[in-house]
This record gives sequence, structure tokens and C-alpha cells, in this order.
Amino acid sequence: MSKIIVTIGILIAFFLLFGIIVFVNKDGGTPGLLGLILFAGLIAGLRAVWKKPESKSEITKTDKHQLDKRE
Repeated sequence: MSKIIVTIGILIAFFLLFGIIVFVNKDGGTPGLLGLILFAGLIAGLRAVWKKPESKSEITKTDKHQLDKRE
């Protein structure tokens, strides 16, 4: 549930910032390089949110590696 809320927040922030970039552009053209950087940040942020395990049970399932603590 928290991943969905964070995803919605990231999308709202992206559209807000993208809209500001388009509005400030006096030429009426495309946002250009800033728009591409913002879009790359959106993709990276969404991948980071959805890559992280959601609960401790998922962490314990994936983290089965036993450390050798012998000296």
C-alpha cells in the first residue's frame, strides 16, 4: 500500500515540475534537456520504490545467506 502512495506522490511531483518547466519556456517549444532529465529521474525513482522489499517477511525470505562467524 505504501508503494502505491509513494508512486502517486512521485507522479504528482513529476507533472508539477514538468508543467512549471513548460510554463516558464517562453518559446512555446518543448522542455528539452530539462524535461529529459526530469523524466529520467521519474523512471529511476519509480524503479527504486518498486525494487525495495515491502515488508520484513520479504526481507527474511530473500536474505538466507548465513555469515561465517568463526575466527
